[in-house]
Amino acid sequence: MSNKTTSKLTVRGFIRGQIVDSKTKKIVGDSGWVENKLTNDGLTDLARLLGAVSGSYVVGYAAVGTQNTAVDMTQTDLVGRINSFRALNLATSGTATLTCTASFAGTALATTYTVAAAGLFKTNSVSSLFALQTFTGSAWATGQNFNLTYQIRFATA
Repeated sequence: MSNKTTSKLTVRGFIRGQIVDSKTKKIVGDSGWVENKLTNDGLTDLARLLGAVSGSYVVGYAAVGTQNTAVDMTQTDLVGRINSFRALNLATSGTATLTCTASFAGTALATTYTVAAAGLFKTNSVSSLFALQTFTGSAWATGQNFNLTYQIRFATA
């Protein structure tokens, strides 16, 4: 007779993007919470981190873009990236949730963009995509900020 105890670890990510008028602070666009996709590289990095394997990375940056096609798990960059990467503010919340936030100022926008995707990156360069998701696009213009919240939730069953 076996006395095995097993548990299943699940990792789910969620993203929310909000466009906020920088003067009135009114939310003018909101993606709502959308389930996120971890890329193949992101999953590999999670496994490496658990084992403290050489070459493992943690998330540190975010980027937003105009990508409106489905996420490909083999992607290493965000399509239609707008402006530059932003460093993440990282915190744990709840029992097992990593919350990542970043704010993108619209003052540097050269034109109005339809922002429709956001991703987490290991470094502030291409080819380091950890997680990505697309959502219903919203117009983002000068005078507006894009506030990003990412949650990576761990659970056992």
